[in-house]
Amino acid sequence: MRSGKIYFIIILLMFIAGFFFYQYVFSIYEVTYKIVPDRLYADNKSNLIIEAVPLNSFGLRAPFRNSPSEFTISEGAELVEIVFIDKDKGIMKIKAKNNPGKVSITIKPKFSLFPSTIEIIIEANFA
Repeated sequence: MRSGKIYFIIILLMFIAGFFFYQYVFSIYEVTYKIVPDRLYADNKSNLIIEAVPLNSFGLRAPFRNSPSEFTISEGAELVEIVFIDKDKGIMKIKAKNNPGKVSITIKPKFSLFPSTIEIIIEANFA
């Protein structure tokens, strides 16, 4: 009888711990954007990667999770070329063309209520 209570308590504690990890570690609370590098140059070689990063309740990247996102170039589409886009993982890679200017990219992640807009300045390449 006593071992039955111990097993019940162990199972209950495992359930509580599993619930805690699911709610606070694996659930997505916010989506931020990682932009590498922080600027582009008008040299027809400069690349930039935008990644939607899902965050958990501790402000860390949610393990084993992606943030599917829709990317739309709303301004300056003629200044960049889309090299790679993966909507399921929330990654977009663009390459600058030869003209300087400003590019606006609207991102609508699946786990966010509102879309975000990122502005990228393409600087003139002076040697």
